Amino acid sequence: MANSKVINVNIAFKNTESTEALKSYATEKVINCLKKFVHHDTEAHVVLKVEKNRHIAEVSFHSDGADFKGSEESANLYASIDALVGTVSGQLRRHKEKLTRHH
Repeated sequence: MANSKVINVNIAFKNTESTEALKSYATEKVINCLKKFVHHDTEAHVVLKVEKNRHIAEVSFHSDGADFKGSEESANLYASIDALVGTVSGQLRRHKEKLTRHH
C-alpha cells in the first residue's frame, strides 16, 4: 500500500492581502505537520486574518474520527502560522496517544 496521503489545504484571507509567499508558507507548514500524524486523505481549512494589529491564523480539519481546530495570534502572520502548527501538532500527538492507549 502506497503511503501517499492527499492533504488539501484551502487558505482564505480576511482583511489582509493574499500573497503567494504567505499562501505557500502556510500550505507547506500545515502539510508537513499533518503528514506526520494523519493517515488518510485530509482537507484542512486555513484562515489568515488581520484585526487591527492582531494577526490571526486558524485551521480546522477532520482526521481519524475527530475534528481539530486551532487558532493563534501574534504580531505577524508568519509567527501565527508557526504557533498554529505547534498547537495542532500537540493536539494530534495527544489524539494519537489516546488512540494507541485504547488498543
